[in-house]
Amino acid sequence: MLFKGATINLRKMSQQDKVDYQRWNNDMELAPMVNPFIDLQSAEEIDEYFQNIHDKSRKNYIIEHIVDEKAIGYLGLFNINHYHKNTECYIAVCEKSYHGQGVGYEAMQLLMEYVFREMNMHRLALRVFAENERAIRLYEKLGFKKEGYFRDTRFHNGGWQSSYIMAILQHEYQSDRTSSKN
Repeated sequence: MLFKGATINLRKMSQQDKVDYQRWNNDMELAPMVNPFIDLQSAEEIDEYFQNIHDKSRKNYIIEHIVDEKAIGYLGLFNINHYHKNTECYIAVCEKSYHGQGVGYEAMQLLMEYVFREMNMHRLALRVFAENERAIRLYEKLGFKKEGYFRDTRFHNGGWQSSYIMAILQHEYQSDRTSSKN
């Protein structure tokens, strides 16, 4: 395990995760919130993705529940830029029985700890669909701030949907951690 939390662990994504990953990404209930293309992914597309999971510009992790060691989702970093000290992240808690249990919050806390303390990044950003109000509340609770609004970024269910870019800076993260300890 790379990162241990109270109820979940994060481990590196591996070839053995292909089956779960394809099932999750092809779940049409979940896809509108996590998949920007809202399209079924073929085995070939999944294979292509997994050929690059250890590329230097990204880090991909599986969220595992501690009790049953079940893979319940994934998260990671991409567009890692060590020179400018910034990166982007993504998260998907895919097993619906774990929704609303704080798994996403804990996973993001572990990832943020790694990004700001171990990688010494200055900025962590993410994109979220404007309709995903639950995720936006989670990110705001973690200290992310809305930086930009992208109008009509995708067409889904007969209409255009917009998205936000949100980010947190290292000093904001450290300030939040310091004030929560007092």
